[in-house]
Amino acid sequence: MDQVEHYVAWLSLLLVLAVFVMQWHREKRRRIVFPQLSPNDIRFQEVKASGCSHKTLFTRLGGASRCLQVTVTDTEVWIRLQSPFNIMASQTDLEHRISRASILSVEPSESGRTVLLHYRDPQGHTHLLSLIVRKPDEFLRILGFQSLSP
Repeated sequence: MDQVEHYVAWLSLLLVLAVFVMQWHREKRRRIVFPQLSPNDIRFQEVKASGCSHKTLFTRLGGASRCLQVTVTDTEVWIRLQSPFNIMASQTDLEHRISRASILSVEPSESGRTVLLHYRDPQGHTHLLSLIVRKPDEFLRILGFQSLSP
């Protein structure tokens, strides 16, 4: 009986590994390309942000805690999961490359550090993201929206 349990344990481990590799390969093919940026191009960046997408109940409840990177350039806002969490990017809907011209609104929430980012993608669909950043006033100011402080 011990030998059967041993084989079942190894088979289970191999199955989990196979699912992980398939998921990684699928995400790699679908991944949004984020080119290397020069420090001069970055207007705002936070590497330990949190947040969630409001796409579905699952993405709203899931989200990311201190593993999002939020970057603002002159033309775009990038939201992406840091490695190794980026393997689950499609399930959490937290990889976005947003043109600043497509941003509909950026509003502070009543909680203080949470910012609600509402934008329209190139296909015309609207998206809402909640982002928790350490410097919400600076993030709002750089995007040209009203900040929390007067």
